[in-house]
Amino acid sequence: MMKRRGKINIRAAVLPMMVLLLALALTGCSESEANRMKENALIRPIKAVTLSRSGENASWRFPGAVRSLRDVELSFRVGGPVVALAVDRGEKVRKGEVVARIDPRDFEVAVATLSANLAVSRAQLKEAALQYKRYKTLSAESAAAQATFDSIIATYEVAKASVDAAEKRLEEAKNSLDDTVLIAPFDGYVHEKFIDNHETVAQGQPVISLVDLDHMEVEVSIPEGMLPIVRQIGAIVCRFDALPGETLAATVKELSKNPNPSNRSYPLYLTLDGNRDHRIRPGMASEVTLTALNREVGFCVPETAVVNTVQEGTFVWVVDEKEMAARQVTVELLGASVSGLRIDGPLEEGMQVIAAGARGLTNGRKVKVMPEASPTNVGGEL
Repeated sequence: MMKRRGKINIRAAVLPMMVLLLALALTGCSESEANRMKENALIRPIKAVTLSRSGENASWRFPGAVRSLRDVELSFRVGGPVVALAVDRGEKVRKGEVVARIDPRDFEVAVATLSANLAVSRAQLKEAALQYKRYKTLSAESAAAQATFDSIIATYEVAKASVDAAEKRLEEAKNSLDDTVLIAPFDGYVHEKFIDNHETVAQGQPVISLVDLDHMEVEVSIPEGMLPIVRQIGAIVCRFDALPGETLAATVKELSKNPNPSNRSYPLYLTLDGNRDHRIRPGMASEVTLTALNREVGFCVPETAVVNTVQEGTFVWVVDEKEMAARQVTVELLGASVSGLRIDGPLEEGMQVIAAGARGLTNGRKVKVMPEASPTNVGGEL
């Protein structure tokens, strides 16, 4: 009986220890699994693109606005009643053609009056010149008092000044008479009429606006980072919202030296090559594609890869492949490319830029690059 009781006591002592060891083992496994799950939860799955220099030339797209190289408002340099307005809206006029006339009668009277005044002044000068010549001889022979000769000289000088003034007044009157005729300064189209015939206009009041549709240009705004690239721009293609399918080539005319104060972009002016049918009109919206002959200008990335905030500016997230963590890199946006956004900065070919899953990332956050889906991987099981 004593031997059987001893065996029972040993079993009773070992059983709790086994339960305790099993519990500890289970607890250790649970904590390890929890830590592993917690760590996995902190790893952000992302999609990335690898930076590469494609064999294509770099290109950008910008919105633009069409304007005429010559778009002027014509006005008279004198005022008066308009007696002839010979053009209508949309009408083509040739250089040197009469556009409008002001009643010239008052100006003709002024010219006649000043012509008569000039004749009188010239007669007075002629008489004063004779007196001057006569008294100059007498003064040399001491036959005339010096005071008298001085008076003759003064009269002669006044007569000369009077003639000069009369000639200038007559010239101004003739110019005013000529200015009663408004002439087209170049070939163009009447875009707008601001007055009607027989209205009285003031000096400088617009009469018509004249637009040269043969010579058009497009204005676009480019970022500061593109300034060194302007000279490398080769092909320029302009498309127009109002004319689907219509394209025109263009060339760089000039780059403004002064940036737009609101966004620090620089106006770039492009001359359109051709517009013979005059379908392109001022004010039309245009989409301009600029292509640079330099293939080493920045990198093209998806629009979703570029982040812009007021506090941090423009940046992208790159994958630190050693740490498999996200790293923020400040970049400069060069513009919209035909296949995304073109950026430049401390980037190198082969870097991975996060294109999806970047929202809420922080520096050092662990990431996992998800593979691109295979077109034959139905269900995502491969």
